[in-house]
Amino acid sequence: MRYEAEAIALGWYETQFVPGLLQTEEYVRELLASHWPPLGAETMEERVVGRLERRALLREQTKSFSFVVEEGVLRRRWGTSEARVRQLRHLLGVAAQRNVTIQIMPTSGRFHPGLQGPFVLLETPDHDHLAYEEGQVAGVLHADPAKVSVFMRRHDMIARLALSPEGSERLIVELAEEP
Repeated sequence: MRYEAEAIALGWYETQFVPGLLQTEEYVRELLASHWPPLGAETMEERVVGRLERRALLREQTKSFSFVVEEGVLRRRWGTSEARVRQLRHLLGVAAQRNVTIQIMPTSGRFHPGLQGPFVLLETPDHDHLAYEEGQVAGVLHADPAKVSVFMRRHDMIARLALSPEGSERLIVELAEEP
């Protein structure tokens, strides 16, 4: 998270969840409530507050953010339909910012480079590049240029295969209007 806060550019590809920086409070709570073994109430509350505070990074207009999210993430049924619609509308509001791009990777049944898992790319103020991938119990931060290059090229291809930002917006609107 330290590198996330310092980064001047962030590229995030997500296969399972709405990216943390884009989550509404309802989504965060529902997601953390599904944690197993269960989190204690105090731990859960600390994590909710921490996750919501991180969203302030998106308001820093000198930073750029690029998110590509699997369509299935937005179609997943969780919480109430009203909460899901609020999450989708929140995505539209964030995507309207000039420093944020949100693209949806269609669930078309095709294989694509993103199926190998989610990851985050970070560019530091010194223009170093890092890649972060998270597993079930631990995350790995890569600084080796050769490894980071693989993630950067993979993210580039994923973004090319995803819907355009405008097409993604249309899909999110459609999903928000579904019963």
